Amino acid sequence: MPLSTAVLDTLGDLCQTVAELHGELTRNELVIWTAGNVSARVPGEDLMVIKPSGVSYDELAADTMVITDLYGELVHGKYAPSSDTAAHAYVYRHMPEVGGVVHTHSTYATAWAA
Repeated sequence: MPLSTAVLDTLGDLCQTVAELHGELTRNELVIWTAGNVSARVPGEDLMVIKPSGVSYDELAADTMVITDLYGELVHGKYAPSSDTAAHAYVYRHMPEVGGVVHTHSTYATAWAA
């Protein structure tokens, strides 16, 4: 289902925020390569914004983010959604109060878990 221009315009700020938050992941050494991502629920819609699969963090911008429904199906974007999309979508479907998800494999958390 194509999104209307009005909906796309309102998503601009959310896509920009999600792109910028990925920069924080690398700045704070919470991810290596593309292993981790941030997503955000689109308020009032059964949609989310998430990082595209395999795109490096330094290439991310508002226009590279992808929009999926809450089952992980691509609704808008030129790239495939992150391989973690299903996990993020599951959280949004089952926890309507959640507005965002951050998934990382930080060195310290991974070492602690091991």
